[in-house]
Amino acid sequence: MNAIALPRLFWISVVTVSLGIGLSGCDKMLEFEPGDVILAEDAINTADDLQRMLNSNYDVLANLLNGRQQSIAELLTNNMARPYSSLDYTAVWNRETNFFTPTTGGLYTDFYYAIYRANVVIDSFDLVEGLDESTQLRLEAESRFVRAVCHWYLVKMWAYPYGYTADNSHLGVPLRLDAVEPPTPRATVAEVYDQIILDLNFAKDNLPNENGPYASSMAASGFLAHIHFIQQDWAQAQVEAERIINSGLFALDNDLDRFEAGSDSVLAGDMINPETVFGIVGGYFAVDGDSLLNDRSSAFRDNFRQDNNVNPQLTFSDDIVNLFSLNSADDRGDWVASDGVKHKVTRFDNKQYFNVPIIHLTGLHLLRAMCVSKNGGDLSAAIGDVNAIRDRAFGADLNDLPATSDASAVLSAAQEEYRKETLCEGWELDQVKLRGVMGEPETVRGAPWDCPGSLLQFPNSSTTAAGFVLNDEGGCL
Repeated sequence: MNAIALPRLFWISVVTVSLGIGLSGCDKMLEFEPGDVILAEDAINTADDLQRMLNSNYDVLANLLNGRQQSIAELLTNNMARPYSSLDYTAVWNRETNFFTPTTGGLYTDFYYAIYRANVVIDSFDLVEGLDESTQLRLEAESRFVRAVCHWYLVKMWAYPYGYTADNSHLGVPLRLDAVEPPTPRATVAEVYDQIILDLNFAKDNLPNENGPYASSMAASGFLAHIHFIQQDWAQAQVEAERIINSGLFALDNDLDRFEAGSDSVLAGDMINPETVFGIVGGYFAVDGDSLLNDRSSAFRDNFRQDNNVNPQLTFSDDIVNLFSLNSADDRGDWVASDGVKHKVTRFDNKQYFNVPIIHLTGLHLLRAMCVSKNGGDLSAAIGDVNAIRDRAFGADLNDLPATSDASAVLSAAQEEYRKETLCEGWELDQVKLRGVMGEPETVRGAPWDCPGSLLQFPNSSTTAAGFVLNDEGGCL
């Protein structure tokens, strides 16, 4: 794999502290657990302290996107069968979470913990004497990137989507922009999206295209492409996607495996997928002549892997088996091991510690194809996007879209390829909600896509804010 991909990713752990930036001094800020309060005047006195705080912020984000968020998002779609035994996952699948469901409550709390740490960095610049302008700008841009990403995942899973009301005045999630503000009620979806876009544009404008193991300008564009797509701003989504596609910094992988695995002899940093714009590097890293393990894929492995588990927690639904049965020449069909009753996921077989792509070139090519087909434009480019993905899955020219395909055919093909390519990654939930707000007859396991219970319930702790409104429960079974 191309080693230059490393700057496009982050790896979060003591490796980052020890190697990534060569920080010195006490690491006490990495020891705080969710729920603790950081006294900035005690913990932050130098630029190194700010950097350590930012590193620990990435640490929280990495442990959210190690399969935790993705697994829950998948369970809210038609991609997954009923979980094997987990009561929490079954509650998500049944769309009957409540404010005592610990798995979803923990996810919610940890996203806000990352937001809190980002705000601590931003609010603490005046505590550090002699902080140079360029360092402050970078720290703010990276912190606002993390804050935006976390707010976006929250509003996607705890609120009805952008466009659900004409002015997006329906309730979103609490918008936290200050480390010391008291618990707040839910902001509107419009307010949350406005702030997310403001923060990501700040990151895009003030970070380099490549930024070591941290957030970059390209990573911000990647999230903006997905966000504008959800907003049905096809033109702007296409602009952001093409900024990455045309940058020359990334290339489609030649095989179907974006979840590259290392070992103690093949280091994770040497196995980074060339199409990952933003992701998590996990596995073994060289530290002072030894190999140090950084496990950042545990929820994917523990939930999906079936070669070492007779009863994996999460398996594919009949819908996915039927999708692949339409054309047996599709090599992605090998991601399913079916005995006719249970359809196990093989995508993570023979992988113990591996890298996790979040924003990747495959998704952006297919996103662009969908934008072009919806908004008008050069259909030949969109057809090329779809065929590049199909050639990899079927073999060159074996299942290509004809050059004469109309916009409807391109859209249908791009949507199908997107669903296949992002299985287990959580992105199908965006598509479900987008089709729903656009008025298409969308259902999830026989119930309307927006039935009461289709949203995750807020944890009980959120109700400490005066006037906080919980989501409706039940009504999807």
